[in-house]
Amino acid sequence: MLNGAFIFMADLVRAIDMPVSMDFLAVSSYGNAQKTSGEVELLKDLRIPIAGRQVIIVEDIVDTGITIAYLLRMLEARQPASLKIAALLSKPLRRKVEVPIHYLGFEIEDAFVYGYGLDRSQFDRNLPFITSQG
Repeated sequence: MLNGAFIFMADLVRAIDMPVSMDFLAVSSYGNAQKTSGEVELLKDLRIPIAGRQVIIVEDIVDTGITIAYLLRMLEARQPASLKIAALLSKPLRRKVEVPIHYLGFEIEDAFVYGYGLDRSQFDRNLPFITSQG
């Protein structure tokens, strides 16, 4: 998912020792805010059909679960062979909708974090580390 997961995804696909193809979609539930609005907006859809394919959604952070739940419903309707979630970070204390995370980097506390692809009002994605505001 663009934009937050692009650095994580680049590192992830370089570590996979098999043929892969990639496509990107973009959704927003934050805008420039630090808290989700609760409404998901599809900004860019996939260009490659996923019917019958093994699909992994690569996400930077699973917070409330609302965005991932939306994507799962939308993409399951396209009949992939399998649909899994890989997330760099998860904030289980913020979860409003329980969603499966099949591959997880780290669980974190309820703090605003940025860097390594995650932004702070569209800045600081280029930091080579993740830090928190405070």
